[in-house]
Amino acid sequence: MIGIVIVSHSRKLSDGLKEIADAMSGAPVPIASAGGVDDPENPLGTDGIRILDAIREVMSDEGVLIFADLGSARLNAEMALDLLEPEEQTMVRFCDAPIVEGVLAATVQIAAGGSMEAAMKEARQSVQLEPDAEQPALEPSNSISRSFTIRTLLGLHARPAALLVRKMNAFAGDIRIANTTKGHKTANAKSINSVMLLEVAANDEISISTGPEQAEAVFAAVEDLIKDNFGEEGIAPAKADPASVPSQDQAPAPSGTITQGELSGLSIARGFAIGPIHHVGGALQSAEPVAIENPDAEIERFTKALSEAENQISLAISKAGDNINAHDRKIFDAHISCLRDPDLISAVKTRISSEHICAEAVWREEIVRLSGIYSALEDRLLRERAGDIIDVGRRVLAILSGDQSDDGQMTKPAILAYEELRPSDILSLDHGAVLGICTMLGGETSHAAILASALDIPVVFALGADLASVPEEQSVLLDGSEARIVIDPDENTLAKAEQDRKILKDRLARAEEVRHLPAEMLDGHKVRAAANMASISELEGITASGAEEVGLLRTEFLFMQRDAAPGEDEQYDIYRSIVTGLAGRPLTIRTADIGGDKPVPYLDRPPEDNPNLGWRGIRYSLSMPDFFKTQLAAILRASAHGPVRIMFPLVSTLEEVMAGKAMVRDVMEQLRTRGQSFDAHLEVGLMIEVPAAADLANRFAQEVDFLSIGTNDLTQYMLATDRANPNVRSLYDPLHPAVLHMIAKVIRAAHDEGKWVGMCGTLAGDTGALPLLAGLGLDEFSMPPSGIAEFKLAFCQLRLRECKTLAETVLQLDTASRVREQLALFRQKQLVQA
Repeated sequence: MIGIVIVSHSRKLSDGLKEIADAMSGAPVPIASAGGVDDPENPLGTDGIRILDAIREVMSDEGVLIFADLGSARLNAEMALDLLEPEEQTMVRFCDAPIVEGVLAATVQIAAGGSMEAAMKEARQSVQLEPDAEQPALEPSNSISRSFTIRTLLGLHARPAALLVRKMNAFAGDIRIANTTKGHKTANAKSINSVMLLEVAANDEISISTGPEQAEAVFAAVEDLIKDNFGEEGIAPAKADPASVPSQDQAPAPSGTITQGELSGLSIARGFAIGPIHHVGGALQSAEPVAIENPDAEIERFTKALSEAENQISLAISKAGDNINAHDRKIFDAHISCLRDPDLISAVKTRISSEHICAEAVWREEIVRLSGIYSALEDRLLRERAGDIIDVGRRVLAILSGDQSDDGQMTKPAILAYEELRPSDILSLDHGAVLGICTMLGGETSHAAILASALDIPVVFALGADLASVPEEQSVLLDGSEARIVIDPDENTLAKAEQDRKILKDRLARAEEVRHLPAEMLDGHKVRAAANMASISELEGITASGAEEVGLLRTEFLFMQRDAAPGEDEQYDIYRSIVTGLAGRPLTIRTADIGGDKPVPYLDRPPEDNPNLGWRGIRYSLSMPDFFKTQLAAILRASAHGPVRIMFPLVSTLEEVMAGKAMVRDVMEQLRTRGQSFDAHLEVGLMIEVPAAADLANRFAQEVDFLSIGTNDLTQYMLATDRANPNVRSLYDPLHPAVLHMIAKVIRAAHDEGKWVGMCGTLAGDTGALPLLAGLGLDEFSMPPSGIAEFKLAFCQLRLRECKTLAETVLQLDTASRVREQLALFRQKQLVQA
């Protein structure tokens, strides 16, 4: 199958886009994310070696298609291409299409069995505004049509549309689709872009047309999809009166004037600001459809407005100077691309000519239409692309209308409040006068959020419509650390905020100072600060983080998004690269935990009603000895190059441990026979995730060299709570006394047998729980590398005796809330002592 490589300056964007494409494809299309660079301070950029690894990861006889977001990304991808063998280079193609829309369109086409050329064509058409203009409609005399009503809550958004396209591609003949509710022209039902651009909403009626020889089969396939509601949850209610539905570019109405209290949202940038609030307008301006007499002159005026908008962006970027780094400036390339979009420009010009309506009205309608397509998508990343389109629309409308007043101008320093922050708003900021930024709407992965997170001021998004009810110049406290705004704060609140501000500033500076020092308490007690790792691309960031070792390497990345399991040599090369890169730091490799929430289609596993409780982890590996031995051989061979540990996941019984160890011994003997080197004394351990293993930890500790507690699974299994289920998420709490008692029991049992204990669940990186876990005797804390520095800072301020006293107190408590109260009291005491 054709592979796809996503090359973006942002790892979040490429990873998120891969996740969306995987969900839309419904088939194991090999997709590799090659975004960002391993620099925690400047993560935006592209890495030629990462791109090379991604190309090889998805390479097949059918070739690889590369999508890049910006010019330098394309250059780095071309450098990676030069490192391939000549025969491999001929299999790789670049696709000059918008990265988000292009990847999704190509993925669906590949999943439907399309060729390289078909995938590239579909990607390039991904932002056309008229559906499938070059595809001739079926002759009415040679076609049969049938109408269907779409009842999914969001209509034919990305996932249902992709499912329909795959179904229709199973038929050989031409199939047309029309949105009869909105009166669009017919489109190719086998094209994801054509279907998406029909804007089929909930309760819209569609018409499917095809030749008589396959009509009944086609209609039956569509009926099956509708009966199954396209696999979506929820049926749309009857249509509401359009007059009662707010337009897409309006925020919900505020509840009234608010002069006291607080609002909570999303933290984009930490910090504190106190000052008057200043509301900045940000909605798309209105534009009446005024009749014109000279369409050619109007088109010329429109063309000049586009050119002026592009000049404004370039000038604003230049004036911003060092306030926006080189990587973030590239975000505005997307805005310029929108201003140059031939399909969008053509649609506006065509309507001006045919309808004799002013450019403002036509431009506004097309912008609302295009942004509405993205706003209706289920995925957050794609929805937030609508904000960039609105931003460009506002700029051009201001030029066309002659009203370019900047309502962000201030006469004194203030906290700016927006309905939704746009990237261009950040370009125009007076950095000497802006104390902070807050918004009613917005998400943490939007372009505006990426830019705002780099500002040296607090930023909070998504405070809700009530933000509009805070009076102009009302004094507020903006707390970016707690993601809140306090209206008319009293003296006590202000005093505490000032104290917290100083503490935060000091903590960040001191954390940086101890990043590469040992994790050592005031009384000399030491633990190991380790990093969790899920991909070889994270290696550089881990070595720079201050981590003393890797406490958990999740090996599932080796097996996912490919057509067959990697062989021993391929796995060995990757493990060896990590071991070498760690330069003597120990590497704990968890054997594959296939199944549960990490399905691998090519393994042809049967569906399970409860996959997290099913055939996964050590259970699966032991039942597939060839699969297991291949991985063990690769790990053992890598151990010849540096310190390596083997760790078995999801162990429930002693028999599983004995069988796993026996398999390791068998593979060692095979390697000796083959004359291949390995560390015969490497440590073998297991994860404590299952209550049965925790309860029998003393017996397990007798058989292995170490134990590592996986608090995520242990918590949900202890409390019978699916942590991904929003209806019971409140019950999921790793500080529940029952979970803490199990953790304490595991640590005691291991220490009684002279073995060390680590923790690699989320709780390990919680600095609030750190004193408790240290008091219980945990030896190794493994966490995301970004948390290492603050972990070490918090640890070096503790004394073991006080932590042990805290642990003894906490183990006497009977609710998680009381545990948190005790931890808070301990922190307050530490602050006083400091």
